[in-house]
Amino acid sequence: MIVGKKLRLRRLFPRGRSIVIAIDHGSYWGHISGLEDPIKVVKRISETDADAIAATPSTLIRVADAVGDLAIVARLDSSVTVYDEDMENDMLISTVEHAVSIGADAAMVMCYFGGARSSEQQRKLGMLATECTKFGLPLIVEALPAKVIDYHFKRRGARERSLTDFITLEDIMVVSRVSAELGADVIKTYYLGNVNEYRKVVENACVPILVLGGPKTKTTEEFLKAVKDAMEAGAKGIVVGRNVWQRENVKVILKALSAIVHEDKDVDYAKKILQKG
Repeated sequence: MIVGKKLRLRRLFPRGRSIVIAIDHGSYWGHISGLEDPIKVVKRISETDADAIAATPSTLIRVADAVGDLAIVARLDSSVTVYDEDMENDMLISTVEHAVSIGADAAMVMCYFGGARSSEQQRKLGMLATECTKFGLPLIVEALPAKVIDYHFKRRGARERSLTDFITLEDIMVVSRVSAELGADVIKTYYLGNVNEYRKVVENACVPILVLGGPKTKTTEEFLKAVKDAMEAGAKGIVVGRNVWQRENVKVILKALSAIVHEDKDVDYAKKILQKG
């Protein structure tokens, strides 16, 4: 790995694992509860044990004075909104050079596999990975089977169904490995299955896996257990959004998550942190 990527990944994984807070949801939803004031959100996050934030380049520029010591991840694709039916049509909205110019420590893009636009998505990934190598910028790929889109965005009755109604462990293994083969330095994808099963995903991926938080969970314990299990399986951290900034006390939930991710504490320990407030 070239030195630029090594140095930037060191910022993203300062303690060997990483807690990345995603605030890029506005590019799809337009407005979403908890992100009305991104500067205020980022300032609160910068005062916690979080390691990085992920946002569109324009938002990163807007919140620059509030980031503190956080690493920054630039979301380089979008182009679909709540109004669009074709959710696979995620295209580049910026360049690697622009991401580097604003001080990004990594770039991040979606890649949907197995859908009508699978070849376009994979070409986007491969070409962007080539450009990222040229500039020494690590590439995080949000690797998902296209059939999970309704669940991912909670469309068409998906709120009443579970993740396993849409995808399998085999799906996660395929999209993770193919993403690595096409140039991903880090994979962002779902945690699925049990600890022993997910170890196969981690081993097969060949690059670090960050588990995405996804839609806000029904209970905090459910969320914390999924994070703990993912860490036990070998994941290198988490990328979370709504499960953090849609909660009343952002600092406390991040303290609990840090205990699990960075200190290998169990769920009961994390729950005690939440109870103390």
